[in-house]
Parts: sequence; structure tokens; C-alpha cells
Amino acid sequence: MNNVEPRPSAIHGIGLFATRDFTKGEHVVQYTGVIVHTPPQPDENGLIHAMELDVGRWIDGCGQENVARHANHSCEPNAESQPDGDIIQIVALRDISSGEEITFDYGYNLCAALSHPCRCGAKGCPGRIVATPLRTGIWKHFRIGRARD
Repeated sequence: MNNVEPRPSAIHGIGLFATRDFTKGEHVVQYTGVIVHTPPQPDENGLIHAMELDVGRWIDGCGQENVARHANHSCEPNAESQPDGDIIQIVALRDISSGEEITFDYGYNLCAALSHPCRCGAKGCPGRIVATPLRTGIWKHFRIGRARD
């Protein structure tokens, strides 16, 4: 039995929601799919459902059985992806209440962030999906909050 379900999200399209309470450190859901050696291609909606295992290896998570593909990015995530060999678990970073959307940091680099807007609504969100350690760089790039030259 899944303890999560996909449904409409205020962040983007379909999100992944808890159907029960989770405690910090608890495994929420496994990201499943076929391991591939070329980057997965976008689906019919232009979305790529993939997690990189290591250089040149991805889990192509586009299959309907992979409910974890619906987890959206947030700049203040309540979960994180934890790889363990060829398995990736989504694990709670804090207690998560039933009905709450499951989110994690997609970890995009600065180049990828330029073409991926973020709509998470978190305080301090730079408006782009970018890994936490790189957010300062994206703020500097866009000079958000500063007068233009």
C-alpha cells in the first residue's frame, strides 16, 4: 500500500502528497524505473522524470508505477533524495503531516536553473530551480532585489 498519492499541486501540475504522517528520517517512497545509460527524454508533456545515479547512469522514472515522479521541487523541502547503489529513496527531512505535499531539492546546476522556473513560494526562493548551495550564484546572476546598472 502506498502512503502517498498524486494529486493537483499549487506548486506545479501534479504533486505527491502524504496519505499518512511521516516522522523525520522515515522513508516516504522509492523512486523507481529502468536504469539507463543515456539521458532520458521528455514525456508527452515535455517533462523529464529521471534521477541521476552517477555519471552516465540514470533511473528513468517515467513509468506509471513510479508515483515518486510526481514529487515537486521546493526551496524549503520537507524530504530529500537518498541514493543507495541503484536505489533512490525519498526520505523525510522533518515530520510530514498527512495531506502535506512531499517536496525535495532537485539540485539543478546554474545552467539548468536558467530554463527551470521555480514556483514553490518559499521565502527566499530565487524563482529558479537550483541546488541550495548555488542559490547565492543565481541571486547574483539575476541581481534580484538590487537596482539595475
